[in-house]
Amino acid sequence: MLDGNVQRHKLHAKWQQFTNYVEDQRLAVLETRIERRKRILADDMAERRKIMMRAIRRMRRAEGKT
Repeated sequence: MLDGNVQRHKLHAKWQQFTNYVEDQRLAVLETRIERRKRILADDMAERRKIMMRAIRRMRRAEGKT
C-alpha cells in the first residue's frame, strides 16, 4: 500500500524512517482514524457554537438588548 518513494505523512518525523512495513501500514490506519476524529470534533464544536450563539441572541432579546 505504501511505497518507499512516496512521501510519508505531513510531519516527516525522523523516527518514521525507522518503521517497518507492518508499522507503516498501522500508522496509515491510525492517521486516517485520527483525521476522521478531528473532523468529527470540529463539526461538533461548530454545531455547539451555533447553538450557543442562538441562545445568546435569545437571552439578549429577553433582556431588552438588541
